[in-house]
Amino acid sequence: MEVFRTWALSIALAALAGGIVRLLAPKGAVEKSVRVVVAVFLLSAFLSPIITHGGVSMDWVFPQLQAPPVNHALQQEMARQMQGAIDVQLRNGMRAVLDTRGLDGQIYLGTSILSDGSIDIVLARVEIPQGSNTTGLAAALRHEVGFDVEIVMN
Repeated sequence: MEVFRTWALSIALAALAGGIVRLLAPKGAVEKSVRVVVAVFLLSAFLSPIITHGGVSMDWVFPQLQAPPVNHALQQEMARQMQGAIDVQLRNGMRAVLDTRGLDGQIYLGTSILSDGSIDIVLARVEIPQGSNTTGLAAALRHEVGFDVEIVMN
């Protein structure tokens, strides 16, 4: 009985709301559109018990999507190529800093790929001839590559 009472109340409220909207709607071309919207609204109020209480099932079942299989060999190859590209970029940046200062030195750079796929810098060292002017070199290298570089005089 409670379901019937709720249904009747929803129809009454829908009719009241529809009537107010129709009174407030402007006359003319918009009036026909408002009538259609109010009619659909009232129809949905009438059909609500059928729709919500098992008369018509509105449940949509979508198939489960699965992620494609992971190609580990491809991931390793991509990480290796990224490691090589980062190595070249860092070496070029360090060489540019040395060249602008007129320094001839050896660059030692070691990188490794961690288990999570990130690349770790394990060695960053520049060896320059004994007696070279290294004023500001460490700061310039840090600015260029983003981390501290060991400077060794040989």
